[in-house]
Amino acid sequence: MKPQHDTSPRFFGRRQELEQIEKAFAQNSTRRITICGIGGQGKTYLAIEAGQRLSSKGRFKKVCFVDYSTFFGMDAVGLALKTLAELLDKDLENAAAATEALRDIPILLILDNVETIPPAPRQELLDMAKDWSEMGACRLLMTAAADFEHPDYQYLIQLSGLAKKDALNYAQHLVPRLEQDELLNLFKQVDFHPLSIRVLVFSLKFYRPAELGKALEVWLAEKMENPLWAVLRGALEGITLEIEKTGFLYWLSILLRAKTKKKWFLKTETLRSLPIFGVFQGGVFEPDLLTLTQFKKKQWQVLRAALETTGLIQIEILPAFKVPYIKFHPSLAPTLWTRLSSKEQAKLYSSYQLRYAQLAGYMFYEEGQNTVQVHNLVRQDLPNLLHAVYGALDAKKRGADKFANNIDLFLKAFGLQRDSAALNQRVKNAGGEVTYRV
Repeated sequence: MKPQHDTSPRFFGRRQELEQIEKAFAQNSTRRITICGIGGQGKTYLAIEAGQRLSSKGRFKKVCFVDYSTFFGMDAVGLALKTLAELLDKDLENAAAATEALRDIPILLILDNVETIPPAPRQELLDMAKDWSEMGACRLLMTAAADFEHPDYQYLIQLSGLAKKDALNYAQHLVPRLEQDELLNLFKQVDFHPLSIRVLVFSLKFYRPAELGKALEVWLAEKMENPLWAVLRGALEGITLEIEKTGFLYWLSILLRAKTKKKWFLKTETLRSLPIFGVFQGGVFEPDLLTLTQFKKKQWQVLRAALETTGLIQIEILPAFKVPYIKFHPSLAPTLWTRLSSKEQAKLYSSYQLRYAQLAGYMFYEEGQNTVQVHNLVRQDLPNLLHAVYGALDAKKRGADKFANNIDLFLKAFGLQRDSAALNQRVKNAGGEVTYRV
């Protein structure tokens, strides 16, 4: 079991934290542990590695991983129930049924990126998960950006940077034959932040550590809480990657026995547009991303390859879909959004709302003709659709009620009654009414 955005070779470091989790769960008094830390500290990887190790040792029969990184709804308990039901291959009608099912099966429940859940459904989830964790030999491991100060979740593991030895082992596994002192000086600039180190290691294929350190120093001077943006600017600016040729040029190269790849330079203006990613909720279908960013084809290919290699994005292909879905690392969009001014954010959010209003209208029309494929697309992109429609309603945009009507059809079809009720209430607050098609 690995997080879906994972492309790393293997797990590195955190031995002390792993031992702490194992020892704590061996005691009956510790039922719940929360792993806290800023984005990119490796909370998800640590939780999954702990689950794998404890499962392999026979401590738990099953590990249930519930991913909230792209959650944008009202029923957080419902997502946990659905995931648990799929794991157990049982029909769990409600939370009480799940509680009963957990009584006789030792399960480690991992709730990941819980900070993304709105306060009310999050509180409901924490209360219910507390009951689940106290059934039989079950335990709960939760990851979050900060402590929620819930009275039943008092065992915390606060993550900071990697240990020096772990950071060096990771870097030298990917880029051998580099001087340790040079690497340590570079990693010290980002406080041994794991995700930043991963991006830096990628750039060490193009730059010497000292050269990269000087570029990074300029961007870190902005004193940002999360160093990821500074790392991206310092590490990716000016890189050159080999990109596979496409179409006629590819086949011509094959025919002539020439190279099928060509070197492309990542332009500064392309990197400057990267903060546009910040408006999307956890991911985006590639055409929608390209519509808002206006990336040139080759420039996007270079940037996409760099982001994919560093683990900041993962390319997913849905069944029967040719268009790729680009899943973000949970830290990417929040970090990039803060790099835009309030005026830039407002303009981008408005364009984003228009794009998804058009998409919702098209999907509403197509739903009756191609139900399965349309449902799969909307289900994948629901976080963006909801984020866009709520913004349109709050701004009282013209046609926002029709936008909501189109979305509500799918919420009903997916059985998301609470989300449908919340959307209807927002429409009423905006002075409209949703009349969905039966």
